[in-house]
Amino acid sequence: MTISTRLITLAGQFRLGLALDAALELPPLMKSLVPLLPALPPATQQQLPQIMSAILACQEREDWLGLADWLEYELLHLLSDQV
Repeated sequence: MTISTRLITLAGQFRLGLALDAALELPPLMKSLVPLLPALPPATQQQLPQIMSAILACQEREDWLGLADWLEYELLHLLSDQV
């Protein structure tokens, strides 16, 4: 399963109220992005920490719909050319 597919699936789980299952899948997914970092363009590398911070903030607030939006729209769009 590609990272893009995993992001879409995970966002769907958050939207369907499967927050506990999705929250357990989130850290391994984020860790799978680490090996991609050196190959990303500098502009993407600079935007990634901001998006990750927003995702974590949504998780802390238990804003599952916001978190799904960040995953499926912002992060997926940022990585769309690389993954």
